[in-house]
Amino acid sequence: MLPSLANYFGVSVDELIGMNEIAKSEKYEEINRLWVENDTKGLHQENMVLMRKSLKTFPNDALLLVQLSASLEKAGGTVEEKAKYLKESIAVQEQILRYGEDSEVKNAVLYNICFSYWKNGEHAKALAQAQKLPNLYKTRENAVIYFLRGQERCDAARAALKPLAWSLSLHLSVLAEEEGGAGYFEKAEQILNLLFEHTEEEFVRFILERLKAEKTDA
Repeated sequence: MLPSLANYFGVSVDELIGMNEIAKSEKYEEINRLWVENDTKGLHQENMVLMRKSLKTFPNDALLLVQLSASLEKAGGTVEEKAKYLKESIAVQEQILRYGEDSEVKNAVLYNICFSYWKNGEHAKALAQAQKLPNLYKTRENAVIYFLRGQERCDAARAALKPLAWSLSLHLSVLAEEEGGAGYFEKAEQILNLLFEHTEEEFVRFILERLKAEKTDA
């Protein structure tokens, strides 16, 4: 019956049974796998080519655009080439903000583009954009715990500790830097040790190592 049905609807048998969508999905996953592999190896020029080619198959895909933007900013080259890549990255991010539908991606881009503007010398624009971002109170993490119960609520609360720990350590580091108070670094370390029982966890070790480096520099 499949050939008859395909003929009736004017499509191929593969389209009728969804084979084209499966193949497309597998291709998309392979593109993202390859991007991660290249990124880990520092092959950012290769990723620029990969993303530009992939966007012809998946036009305006938010994730691919983000990956193109990241590759552009990481790519090497002359001073002129880096400046050109940075401007293209900004244009790509602005495209995501104008036309993107994925709120998670758009929120990440709203944050990242502040730093792109700053690196491009657009300091006033960077600050203005940063001031539009949501504050620490009105966040997803602070909202969802009111609507969950039991283990899901516990898991959400624990997951929220990581960004909170990052934020606390960041701001305490800034106070230490600006006010010359090494005690802030110690407070940040104490908070991390209180929040997380297993300090060997990679995330916690990363923050502690960063704090130690900043403490030494201070």
